[in-house]
Amino acid sequence: MLVKGWDGPWGIGDFTPGEHFAQFAPPFGLWSLLMHAKTVDGCLSHAASDELRSVECEIDTLRAELLLDTGERRPILQLNIDGPLIEWKEDGSTSR
Repeated sequence: MLVKGWDGPWGIGDFTPGEHFAQFAPPFGLWSLLMHAKTVDGCLSHAASDELRSVECEIDTLRAELLLDTGERRPILQLNIDGPLIEWKEDGSTSR
């Protein structure tokens, strides 16, 4: 993972999955598909919105950590992975 910067409490970077990510990939893939599944009017259907909420809850239950190139592990509160892009929110006790 390459950290590109920060937008308030959110870190932004480039994501390259490691060998152990495969077991966690399905909910992130579904999240990405749902985030881009807009109808003609630009909104999600009610069913897609419900499914998105469900997969976000599933992702939020993961005890995710980021492993930086330095070897440092960073615990995170929220995580979004959309193809090669990653956004995360760390808890307030983690320094940047």
